[in-house]
Amino acid sequence: MLSGKRFVIPALCVFFVAAVFLNACGRTNELSEDITPEEVIGKVELPPLNNGGEGSAEDAAIKAEFEKNEAGRRENKPIPENVNTELPDFTQYKDVKTKKTEFFNFLRPIIRKENYKVLKERAYVLLKWKRVKNGEQLKPEEVEYLKKLAEKYRVKSKYSEGTPFFRDLLLHIDKIPVDLALIQAAKESGWGTSYFARKGNNLFGQWCFEQGCGIVPRRRPEGASYEVKTFDNVADSVRAYIRNLNSHPAYKDLRIQRYRMRLAGREPDGHYMAAGLERYSGIGMQYVRTVRQMIRGNQRFMGIHGSTGDA
Repeated sequence: MLSGKRFVIPALCVFFVAAVFLNACGRTNELSEDITPEEVIGKVELPPLNNGGEGSAEDAAIKAEFEKNEAGRRENKPIPENVNTELPDFTQYKDVKTKKTEFFNFLRPIIRKENYKVLKERAYVLLKWKRVKNGEQLKPEEVEYLKKLAEKYRVKSKYSEGTPFFRDLLLHIDKIPVDLALIQAAKESGWGTSYFARKGNNLFGQWCFEQGCGIVPRRRPEGASYEVKTFDNVADSVRAYIRNLNSHPAYKDLRIQRYRMRLAGREPDGHYMAAGLERYSGIGMQYVRTVRQMIRGNQRFMGIHGSTGDA
């Protein structure tokens, strides 16, 4: 009898540990959401932009414009797994067209890969929103993960607010069109040749405000404390740029316009979203006009479908 008990107890322990492990694994997979964004995004109805529950006249006008111009079409290409994130020497190219093509070819897969990470987060939020909308209760760990996303993207709404919370999450968590990111990188880094690009992998002119966090510009105004942030590689710079546009209050209008495109059933459009970049530079609307002109003028070099970006 004693020997039998000795056998049963360890067996039960093993069973218990295995059950806990499997449960933990399932929970981890659930939070990481090993899902394909394209199976979710565009297939779950979004919360309305306003609190009244109905689309505005502006939303309807945007939808009509997109339907007329076929803006925001998606190009379904596989997301690259392994990409080079070390900045090449673009000063070696003397031919402008070759430099542009090589710059875009280098940066495009990095942007797409970083965007995909954001789209997986968006798909997670959409799945939870669908359940909540259907009256289901989320698990505590699911709610906690949503709150962490809200903190990450500087969302002020609380989970207890319901629909506004999910709407605000979905306003913030979305991709930046590839063409827009490519052109901003080209403009801010001199096609990858600027000092800050070469020395700090900073392609988007991002600042930081802690001493030693980056490179002190030689022409920094007296009394200013900012530095131009340095990154370990270009992917880190792209990731920070995407989060900046998705979280900073200065780009609220950009995110609203993107959400309106989603409500219209269209992919975010870089040329259209550029209107929300007025505060990206001290020159305001002139910056917006320049970015739009560069998008139009460089479409043939980008290697993407038109000027609308890809997944």
